[in-house]
Amino acid sequence: MSSNEWYTPSKYIEAAREVMGSIDLDPASCELANQVVKAAKYYTKEDNGLMHPWYGNVWLNPPFGKTEGWKCSNLEAFTRRLVCFYATNVIRQAIYLVPVDTSTKWYHLLFAYPICFPQGRISFSDKKGNGQYPMSFIYFGPNEQKFIEVFSKFRRIAKAIDTPKPLPVTLELPF
Repeated sequence: MSSNEWYTPSKYIEAAREVMGSIDLDPASCELANQVVKAAKYYTKEDNGLMHPWYGNVWLNPPFGKTEGWKCSNLEAFTRRLVCFYATNVIRQAIYLVPVDTSTKWYHLLFAYPICFPQGRISFSDKKGNGQYPMSFIYFGPNEQKFIEVFSKFRRIAKAIDTPKPLPVTLELPF
């Protein structure tokens, strides 16, 4: 992967806005991406969204890779923060766009929430071109039925039906 900045196609952003009503915050974005996301507030790579407050309705397409000096991947850090902030009512709703990677512990934190598995790979664009990746959308919030209705047009929605022992999640930062 040549870049950590992959811009989500507008149809998915529009679907997220339809489910949540608005996008108050995008904690991992940039000026170019926000032209489509249209979040009321966004944090850039330089801001480091993990170091700032999260609130309201959140759209999150986190950076891939690993930040030098961190104890975990960017995906794990943003996942842990999102799960924690939702569980403690810091944020109202969120739609989280992440690669499907059930081999990781951090992805297993997401099975408690409805997950949309789009058919095929999602085509992203970056400053240099396009990339396609197997992704999933996870919904955090009180409008699960609305998420199911809106995102099922992209394909399957799943949610765990078993009740395994919860994995521990803390607000501890990865650096």
